[in-house]
Amino acid sequence: MKKIFCEVLALIMLVLSFPVSSFADGGNIRIADAVIVISESAGKTDKYAAERLKHYLDRIIGKSIEISTLADGENEILVGAAAEENYAVPDLPDGGYVIASDKNRIIIGGAGSKGTINGVYAFLEKYCGCHWYEDEVVVVPENGELSVPSDISVEYKPFFEYTETDTKSSRDPEFSLANGLVGGVYRSFTEEQGSAVCYLGTFCHTLTTYFCKSETYFAEHPEYFALRNGERTPNQLCLTNEKVIEIVTQEVLDLLSVQHDPDADMQIVSLTQHDNQDYCTCDNCKAIDEANGSQSGTMITFVNEVARRVKQNGGYENVVFDTFAYQYTRKAPKQVKPREDVVVRLCSIECCFGHTLDDENCSLNADFMNDLREWGKICNRIYIWDYVNNYRETACIFPNFGVMQRNVQIFCENNVRGVYEEGNYYISECDAEFGEMRTYLLSKLMQDPYLDYSAEMNGYLNAVYGEGGKYIREFIDIMTAHAVTDKKHLSIYQHSEKTLYGMTKADVERCNELWEKAKEAAQTEEQLSQLCRSELSWRYWKCANLKGEFSALNFPYVSMSARESLHHDMAEMGILKIGEGSRREFSDCELLYLYRAPFKWTTLYEEWFWDILNPLAVGLYNFFGFIYNLFN
Repeated sequence: MKKIFCEVLALIMLVLSFPVSSFADGGNIRIADAVIVISESAGKTDKYAAERLKHYLDRIIGKSIEISTLADGENEILVGAAAEENYAVPDLPDGGYVIASDKNRIIIGGAGSKGTINGVYAFLEKYCGCHWYEDEVVVVPENGELSVPSDISVEYKPFFEYTETDTKSSRDPEFSLANGLVGGVYRSFTEEQGSAVCYLGTFCHTLTTYFCKSETYFAEHPEYFALRNGERTPNQLCLTNEKVIEIVTQEVLDLLSVQHDPDADMQIVSLTQHDNQDYCTCDNCKAIDEANGSQSGTMITFVNEVARRVKQNGGYENVVFDTFAYQYTRKAPKQVKPREDVVVRLCSIECCFGHTLDDENCSLNADFMNDLREWGKICNRIYIWDYVNNYRETACIFPNFGVMQRNVQIFCENNVRGVYEEGNYYISECDAEFGEMRTYLLSKLMQDPYLDYSAEMNGYLNAVYGEGGKYIREFIDIMTAHAVTDKKHLSIYQHSEKTLYGMTKADVERCNELWEKAKEAAQTEEQLSQLCRSELSWRYWKCANLKGEFSALNFPYVSMSARESLHHDMAEMGILKIGEGSRREFSDCELLYLYRAPFKWTTLYEEWFWDILNPLAVGLYNFFGFIYNLFN
């Protein structure tokens, strides 16, 4: 940084010896007079970064800015290699960038395939007012007199080498570039956009499903697979079987021969247990696990050996191997240590998501924090697989906004190098809450865990919901305040009847009022549509908890009519499922949605005999409606 300041000072002193150009305006730099400069030898990513900078600056100032390869020291925005040729850009990790300015020029340079692009989007956001809140909600202000400070000095180093999340907007490459997502699981970047940190093959639960497949080997070689209660099961591998190690090693080499990119920043091969509890209990596996105090003993031993054998072949210096610390492998082993090129993905699936992970009074999270610290003693590349969604009833409210920032900070402070925030990966079929806002906030937090979280949330709410955003913010604050108690928690499989503790009648009425005010404040059809869609999650919660218009104290027709309206509106807005899983699609059976809680409106609870009872249920509903209308 000292070198940067010296360079900036030298440039300023040089400029002061000449008449001030029109580029400078009262100590600021006027963008309308600028030229974007790239090097004559600029690569594809530099050119792409310059073109995206021009695209947005043109929109902001209302005129076309030139891209040139000639640097003359006057009225310039130097991008990428041009910055390095004319300015002392410091050494930075991949993805890091520098933004600096003096009276004549702006410098945007970076490291790795994404550093310069990251710098360009950061400049557009921090100094030009652009924001990428969703893939279809991009804020680009109009300002023909745009100017930026002439004393900018920013050096950014990424907090994490791997960042990933999975809802609709995060699959858009530009949203991902603008908000710092680098994982390659849910998006593809072009060569011009820089390389992603990619998993080769597939990225989870690979053992028995992708490597040493049970469908290929189990019938003839059951000894390759886990011993459980005296019998072999195809659900996990026997990790101490020499033939299994040979097979997986060769299959990894075969995969690398096809998909390995030696020029990529990093590529990952996932060697991860299948999603069940059937770990091997044969004598060899059991001995290693008992010595290590955890089934992670056999897992790390196995992954270490496969990694060693693969690396013996040479040419795979940028390849690392990841495995899970998940459920039965979550605790760190006492004896074996992961190799330098082994990633341990610690999964938070058992945690409480209403208390912060470092809340010592939350026993669920205290155990996780202990595991995180223990892994940190033996592993230099910990990744986190975190969860930010209610998989049981995704259509309902999941009030975890109060812990997201602190949890990402905890990851950073414990030397975690990669984070995957798993959300509603099944997207629109259950998208009835605030999933896209959660995606935006988590993306920004992985960029900078210590940013102004409240301001980012308010910015999103105002951009998506307009003037009604301030009412939705108050609603979210109420939800957050009722997420947990000292002894009650928030899980990712939370039943809607156990979500939001201590909500009084006054709380419900205030929340109803906030939604009505927000809708009244909507200035566009799109804002109103967004509000109505998000309100579904509140209506769902009220239905599940018999509150407001769904109260059992109402005349039956009132609550039944409210159920019918909710069911209709959810279907109308494309909400086809209640939560994760193919058997949770909405049913058309009136008996379900007129009389039962919303979680039971699915085909999971639909039996043949209900078709017989359904006409009777509809007839009773119509009778209640006749009585209600007769007296109202």
